[in-house]
Amino acid sequence: MNIHYLKNLILHYIQATLIDVLHSPFVYKLYKTSIKKQKNNEAFEAIEKLRQELKKDNTQIAFNEIGAGSNFARTKTMLVTEIVSKHAKPKRIAEILHHVSLNNHCSYSIELGTSLGISTAYLALAHKERALHSDILMNSVEGNKSVIQKAQSNLAKLQLDGYVNLVEGNFDAVLDEILKYYPQLDLAFIDGNHKKEATLMYFQQMLPLAHNNSVFIFDDIYWSKGMTEAWNEIKKHPQVTVTVDLFFVGLVFFRKEQAKQDFKLRVL
Repeated sequence: MNIHYLKNLILHYIQATLIDVLHSPFVYKLYKTSIKKQKNNEAFEAIEKLRQELKKDNTQIAFNEIGAGSNFARTKTMLVTEIVSKHAKPKRIAEILHHVSLNNHCSYSIELGTSLGISTAYLALAHKERALHSDILMNSVEGNKSVIQKAQSNLAKLQLDGYVNLVEGNFDAVLDEILKYYPQLDLAFIDGNHKKEATLMYFQQMLPLAHNNSVFIFDDIYWSKGMTEAWNEIKKHPQVTVTVDLFFVGLVFFRKEQAKQDFKLRVL
C-alpha cells in the first residue's frame, strides 16, 4: 500500500479549490474548457475500444521498467493486458490531455513515456482535429522496443500514426537530440522515469523552449515522496507562474502576465 499516495489523495480532496470560488479568470477558463468533463467525442470511443481490446490481449512482450523501480539485471516479459492496466492513463486524464493540447493550440509537443500509445493517441488526435498534419512536430519517446512497436501498430489502427513520431530510447540519452529540432515547446507531457532527479533534469532540459503559452504536464506527482518533492521544486521555479494540481497530473504554465499562484482542483 502506498501510504504517501493515499495520504495526499485525502489531503487533495480536502484542500482543493471549489470552482465556484475560483478567482483566476485564466484557471477558470482552463477548467471550463479542458478539465471539466466535456461532451462526448466520438473519436475517443475508437481509442477506448482499442484500450478494451488491449486489456484482453494476453500476448507476452519484452518489457523493462526504466526509472523508479527498475531492474536492469534482466529483461522481463509482461502481458499486454498488464502493461495497459498498469501504465496507460485513465480515460478521464487522457481526455484532459487532449483538451489542454487542443484548446492551447499546441503544435510543438513531446511526450516522455509512450507505453502502448493510449495517451499518445489522445494527444495526436488533438493535432488531427486542428488539421496540423504537415506542420506539427510531435514526438513520443519510449525506452522499450517491443512496447513501442506495439504502440506504432495501435496508432496505425486509429489512423493517428501520421500525427506523431515515435522515438525508441532512454530519455536521458535521446532527449537533448530530439529537442534540437524544436523551435519552441508548446506542450510537454512527462510520464516516465518517476524519480525526483530525473524529473527535475527533464524539466531543466525543456525549460529553454518554454514560452508564454507553453504548458508542461507532469504525471504521478504524488506517486512517491521524491516525485512530490520534484513537483514542489518545479512550482517554486522563478519562470513558473501558474500551476494547477489535479492530483493525478500537475499542469505548469509560464504566463508572465499572471500573478504567481498554485491551484488544486478536483477532477470531476
